[in-house]
Amino acid sequence: MILLPVLIGAALASATVFALSRAGMLRSGIVALVLIAVAGFWPLFAVASQDDGQVVLHLAIFAAFAAAAVFSNRIGIAGLGLAFIAHAILDAALFATPHPGPLWWPAFCAGYNVTFGVMLFVSLRTGRAT
Repeated sequence: MILLPVLIGAALASATVFALSRAGMLRSGIVALVLIAVAGFWPLFAVASQDDGQVVLHLAIFAAFAAAAVFSNRIGIAGLGLAFIAHAILDAALFATPHPGPLWWPAFCAGYNVTFGVMLFVSLRTGRAT
């Protein structure tokens, strides 16, 4: 049950980074928007669960990742790569706890985020990210 969502998330992240790279759009501003979008799913699930505690928790977590995205001009692609990997660690922690999303979501999101973060570092090494 856990492996398939991880693999699908990793494949989609690979496709996203590849497409952004080929289009010349692998820049910190674009990547920051992807981070904000990824971080926005947990508050969405929390609102759908109608659990006020979950809403407050996930809005606070969203705010932290959105702040990292907003300051991407200072932290650059490497900082955003770390933020994606940090979000994957959060997803792994949420997988082991009661969470407001679908059961498979933390595995999918962790696979996406780790792959995206690692591919950002690879893109920096190859000179494809700016």
